[in-house]
Amino acid sequence: NMSHEIRTPLNAIVGFSKLLATVDEESEKEEYIQIIENNNDLLLQLISDILDLSKIETGTMEFVEAPVDVNEMMDEIVRAMSLRAEAKGLAVQFEDCLPECNILTDRNRLHQVITNLMTNALKFTDGGSITIGYRLQSDNMLRFYVSDTGCGIPLERQSTIFGRFEKLNEGVQGTGLGLSICKLIIKRLGGEIWVDSGYTAGARFVFIHPLKQEVVR
Repeated sequence: NMSHEIRTPLNAIVGFSKLLATVDEESEKEEYIQIIENNNDLLLQLISDILDLSKIETGTMEFVEAPVDVNEMMDEIVRAMSLRAEAKGLAVQFEDCLPECNILTDRNRLHQVITNLMTNALKFTDGGSITIGYRLQSDNMLRFYVSDTGCGIPLERQSTIFGRFEKLNEGVQGTGLGLSICKLIIKRLGGEIWVDSGYTAGARFVFIHPLKQEVVR
């Protein structure tokens, strides 16, 4: 699988680089350059995802717990994603939250999961909004969600969507590894992640995370 996935963007980069030297039309050159750049980004992301996957599985990826202000982190993610969503005319909303929420977790990894879920939502949503939020469950777990008004996920695909190299749409750029990495990270953080099969306005991804807080002495 990895061999095939790496060859695909690499072949495009090599092929269009050779073609670039043979064309004179500026518009055609720009088109080829754009294709090369897109495949460069895809190849770099693929290699990064493969390294992450390998590190998690071999236990060499470090998870460092530290106090994290959840509301502050969520606000930061929304601000960053709003800039990307504006280009598609989408609204990004941060709805449900606790008045204050500080937990012990690996901020970078939690940030990575939410950003990945929002990036996916952005890819598959052409109109409407992307909404994120979290609530406290009765079992003392925080329930996070990322929902969108996009094309949704067919019921028969929901059980396989967290598999490696699983792509909902081959025409949309992506490595097919993001969700499997999210699942491994959330498991290491002490939670679970799934697709809300009852959500029909688009897609909603849900994960839970322990409400682990710093002991004040």
